[in-house]
Amino acid sequence: MNTTLTRLLVGAVVAASVAVPATAAIAAVERGSTAPSIEFSPCPDGSGLECGTIEVPVDHDDPDGDILEIAVARAPAFEQGQRKGVLIYNPGGPGQSAILLMPIFLTFLPLEITDFFDIIAVDERGTGADGRIDCGTSAADSVSPPAVPEKSGDPIPGADVFEAMAQSCTDAYGPTLGQINTTNAAKDMDLVREALGEDTISFYGLSYGTLLGATYAQLFPDRVRAMVLDGAIDPQAPLLKAAREEAKAMERALEDYFASCEADRECELGSDPRGFYEEVKDALEDEPLPAPGGGDNVPVTVGDLHTATLFFLSVPAFAGSYPAALQAAADGDGAPLRQLASQFFQDLDGASLVDAFWALTCEDQAVHPNAVQAGKLATQLDRRYPLVGAHAVNYLLGGCTAWPNATVPVPDINDAGSSPVLVIGNTGDPNTPHLWATRLVRSFDDGRLVTNRSPGHTWIYNVERDDGCVSGIVTDYLIELDAPKHNTSCG
Repeated sequence: MNTTLTRLLVGAVVAASVAVPATAAIAAVERGSTAPSIEFSPCPDGSGLECGTIEVPVDHDDPDGDILEIAVARAPAFEQGQRKGVLIYNPGGPGQSAILLMPIFLTFLPLEITDFFDIIAVDERGTGADGRIDCGTSAADSVSPPAVPEKSGDPIPGADVFEAMAQSCTDAYGPTLGQINTTNAAKDMDLVREALGEDTISFYGLSYGTLLGATYAQLFPDRVRAMVLDGAIDPQAPLLKAAREEAKAMERALEDYFASCEADRECELGSDPRGFYEEVKDALEDEPLPAPGGGDNVPVTVGDLHTATLFFLSVPAFAGSYPAALQAAADGDGAPLRQLASQFFQDLDGASLVDAFWALTCEDQAVHPNAVQAGKLATQLDRRYPLVGAHAVNYLLGGCTAWPNATVPVPDINDAGSSPVLVIGNTGDPNTPHLWATRLVRSFDDGRLVTNRSPGHTWIYNVERDDGCVSGIVTDYLIELDAPKHNTSCG
């Protein structure tokens, strides 16, 4: 990992770990006032951020019923006299804490944007250090099951894990679980806008955050000043279709990595990186490695390999130890691979994101495939994309095979938004294929697609590759509302 970036990330993690105010985000409490308000005070870490909470209805159809408290943080604009408004951001996941990731996001944003906007982090319902959905499912439990069943017609190997998760979440949260969804999160975000005293907001959504932004634009089109959707989700794609498309993108991204590594004399995987990877994969399929220990008693499997691989291909700056972890696994030590795989499903405070990830994913989808359907698709994808493609089934829909039916699935995103909406898609994105960006942009009255010819998941998490093209477009758009032409390319 780049040394400068390493210092930024480590410093950000330390700062973020103490910056979140206590909330009661999931426990319903008796409602007080119906008028939204946020009282900010300095965050306890001395970072210069301001922290507060806002009360929102558990059920927006019953605004005077029980409430949730969600946490909000603000980084005030440096040029308050020339302030353009507020920029609310969502880091994706789903399930990641926007507040914990705020310091990292601020370091990646072009400086001009932090000059002229109050940057707002909202820990949407079901997320955040003190409000995240937690049913007891560990990251290790989630990442270790392989995707492909041993016999044709069998369910996905992780079916028991996902069924136990769904049952424990239902037992723990009851009817409130059905209210943890993106539609309600978008309505919460509009209450944040109102509490901030803003007529409109600017928004930056990454990955899952693009779904939140698109939903907000559909529900509140006249309240969008500007919107950047980076690493686009296709909100209309059913889970089985999305898994097929992501499998192809994962496989292509891994093949591209092997090709670039093979051309590099200093490649850590040697002169035949694909062959090395396949040896590790085959060995893990034949016999998992021993559990790492230290409280982690789950053997290391090909599921860990696939999860760590997707993590590395998505954001190599965060997972630069991947080649060393592969080498360790080849030498019989699976602990580094497990560590990387688990980090992909952990928040910056180390807590498991698994339950929050699946709560939001499954509550947004009206149709949930069953475990046998998922197993059949995984088998098909493994034949077509044998390096990593089958993992798309575990990653995109595995947890939904046992999840209760969605209470409030996301609405149809169609002709949304009254202002130009900027959609950014990386051509080599293994996580949200560029194809999804081309679809999402058509959902808006005035969508503008920016194609970034680059690997990695989202532009901003791979910003070091930018030659100034995307950065300039985003800056001009957010500050001056100078939107680029549709189908602009960079790189």
